Amino acid sequence: MKSIRIVSMAALVFSVLSTTTFWHRRARSADADVIATNTTVEASFARAAEEGVPKNPQDFTERCHAEGVLTCVGFDSPEEFLPAKDPYSGLYPGEGGAFRGTLDTKIAASGGGSLKFTIPSYSGANAAGYWKQAMGKNFGEGSTFYVQFRQRFSPEMLTNDWGGNTYWKQVIFHNGPHTCGEVELATTKSNRHDGYPVMYSQCGSDGMTVDLHNGDFLVEQGDYNCHYHDINPKDCFLYPADTWITFYYKTSIGHWGKADSTIQAWVSLPGKPYKQWVKMPNHKLLNDSPGQDYDTVTLLPYMTAKDASKFGGPVAYTWYDELIVSTQPIAPPK
Repeated sequence: MKSIRIVSMAALVFSVLSTTTFWHRRARSADADVIATNTTVEASFARAAEEGVPKNPQDFTERCHAEGVLTCVGFDSPEEFLPAKDPYSGLYPGEGGAFRGTLDTKIAASGGGSLKFTIPSYSGANAAGYWKQAMGKNFGEGSTFYVQFRQRFSPEMLTNDWGGNTYWKQVIFHNGPHTCGEVELATTKSNRHDGYPVMYSQCGSDGMTVDLHNGDFLVEQGDYNCHYHDINPKDCFLYPADTWITFYYKTSIGHWGKADSTIQAWVSLPGKPYKQWVKMPNHKLLNDSPGQDYDTVTLLPYMTAKDASKFGGPVAYTWYDELIVSTQPIAPPK
């Protein structure tokens, strides 16, 4: 059973950062003291935790009850899909008041259901609506938050020609009702037809890319070495169809307006470890209203620049499942 939803004040207790202590066992010998240190499993796990990438997979229930978890949504029950009203968490309609986010009990990463969005052939930018979720805490200067969710794309979602420079969003980390602003980290499909994700802040003016100063950019970094001028499946993460992809993020906020924040993102496919595709240290995050910080996750297939009068291709679908927000690293799914 996966029907779990944790959004409680008690969970905030776990937001206190814990310190990992390494215990050294002193063994006596006739000649000298011998210091025996466990440098195998414990040390490797500690390094992984420091980097925000635990290695040991866990099922959804285990991850929901891990230390630091603030919010955990399983998308399993009809009650979760009742229409929400601002400023509360839940499902919101698209254009014309249409709810095209539904409970899918046949396709799920785990448990009894998932959140399914339907994008009609003729539809505007906000055709399907969105799911807004409070993080459970306000994340400002000096704080770190982790977000994990799983997402699946129908072949049509990846191959339709939506027209012009249309591209779709996946998730936005933001403050309250403000999804486009200084306090914003968005993941979207590139507006090219190559089929890879990108991240940006500040309504797109701050891209998570590395300028190589030769007309080229690294659009994915870390375990990937994806060049803008050479998008290929060997060096780049490209979306696979009909596959549950785990998206995992770590955002460490330094000081607003100073180049001391770090944004990192990983993906993993079923049965595979995390692979990093965003690695942006010494990055400048902005906030002209400190105190109104990151506190909301929005899941959405918003089609930027989509023209409702033009045929976008066959009906397309995307699914979300297993949304977790934490103050501590989140294990990959089993």
